[in-house]
Amino acid sequence: MSAVGVVIYWGLLLVTFRAVIQVRIARLVRLHSSEMEDVSEVYSGDIFALFGVDCASGDTFVTDPKLNLSMESIFVPDPVVSMSINPTNSKDRDNFSKAAARFTKEDPTFQFHYDDDNKETIVSGMGELHLEIYAQRMEREYGCPVILGKPKVSFRETLTSPCTFDFLHKKQSGGSGQFARVTGILEPLPAHQNTKLEFVDETIGTNIPKQFVPGIEKGFRLMAQKGQ
Repeated sequence: MSAVGVVIYWGLLLVTFRAVIQVRIARLVRLHSSEMEDVSEVYSGDIFALFGVDCASGDTFVTDPKLNLSMESIFVPDPVVSMSINPTNSKDRDNFSKAAARFTKEDPTFQFHYDDDNKETIVSGMGELHLEIYAQRMEREYGCPVILGKPKVSFRETLTSPCTFDFLHKKQSGGSGQFARVTGILEPLPAHQNTKLEFVDETIGTNIPKQFVPGIEKGFRLMAQKGQ
């Protein structure tokens, strides 16, 4: 933390408005590179640390609850490297989640997301060394060894020209049996929308009850996810 225009001392009450948190200072340390010095107060311009405070990078604390004040957010550059990450042992999933939540909260350049297409967890950061350091910390601090690897590349297909389909589905269930005929047109969307999927119902009259349409759309979208 950095003090701006204020003296901070033991017992002082600090407030942050992001999560309406109140903190009573019990311990103050002034930071010198990798060393910490216990002090009773710090002054404007000092770099210091508190302990046991639930906050995120970029939070602003004030001494007067009436001051609805927030400093300008810190600049967070976009990640430059992404890798897949998984715990070595599936039993460590809970510790893996705890480590990810803590590290992403304290370092906004360290980011996690789940790739729905390839069903894998992706971690992103400012370089391979950055990601390797956090992988080591997961093992050291949470007892959760992880495996870093190259993320899978999603292979996507799309239409280049319209095409029609006409399919007759037959099902013998005793008696006269059942059948359904499905006709339609598949056509590409404009280039700026080619990652989207639109379903349009152009049935006329009551030959197909409207309550069947949501089920038809659900089946269409389900098959469009993986092709056939």
